[in-house]
Amino acid sequence: MAIARLDGTLEHANAYLCRMLGVRSGEPVELPFNLLEFRVGPGGQDAGEAKYRELRIHSSSGNMLDVLYAVYPLCDDAGVVTHYVHFFQHLGDDRQLERLSRLAFHDNLTGLPNRNLFDDRLARALAVGQRNRSAFALLYIDIDHFKQINDTFGHETGDELLREIAARLVQSVRASDTVARWGGDEFVAILDGVTDQRSAACITSKLLTTCGELYVVRGHEFRITLSVGASFYPRDGHDAALLLERADRAMYEVKARGRNGYCIEESPSDYGLTAA
Repeated sequence: MAIARLDGTLEHANAYLCRMLGVRSGEPVELPFNLLEFRVGPGGQDAGEAKYRELRIHSSSGNMLDVLYAVYPLCDDAGVVTHYVHFFQHLGDDRQLERLSRLAFHDNLTGLPNRNLFDDRLARALAVGQRNRSAFALLYIDIDHFKQINDTFGHETGDELLREIAARLVQSVRASDTVARWGGDEFVAILDGVTDQRSAACITSKLLTTCGELYVVRGHEFRITLSVGASFYPRDGHDAALLLERADRAMYEVKARGRNGYCIEESPSDYGLTAA
């Protein structure tokens, strides 16, 4: 980052930019933008529109760097531009941040959103629901007897099967929905705009059918079943913890009744088995 006067002299350049371009504060520098590109209002006032573009520049070491360059006008109290603030972001760093972000917010095995990203998506769904008075369904999904597969065929086979199940879960819902890996053999899903049991039952039935079809992994054939519990916002709760708790309780109701089905609670105190 650098702050430059109108004649291009640097009043300040941070240490990273000094190293990258070999510049120092107090020196004039030729910057990539023609500052006349800014729209200037009456009395010499800048309209305040930032300019940015990707550039390839020479570093102080002689290497070529791909950077995202942005420049912003800095105005005094009267609104007259007195300085420009320049930002250079090394795109190599940016791409590394994208990789780190993916590790932080996506499950390394399945590529699905992990708990961190799911928590953010659920918080956003709650905020939209409160603002627009809209509804959604929350599913808690557990793979029945998955530990036996790991114990019998090994974790590598189990991991590959998990990846295929995850892919089928995503195929079973709409693009506007979110499926995340909650941990182990448990998944969660937000069904956007699903307001009633009939719609939730339709999507969940498709999910059970699709995920129940034959898998062939490392020469072994598998058929799996799921236990799925559901809750609804706002009917069953107005916060994430309560919705997850009720969907989890509904899922255990399915397991108590033999697994391989789904349970949609009738009310906060009455968990009715819709299908099994």
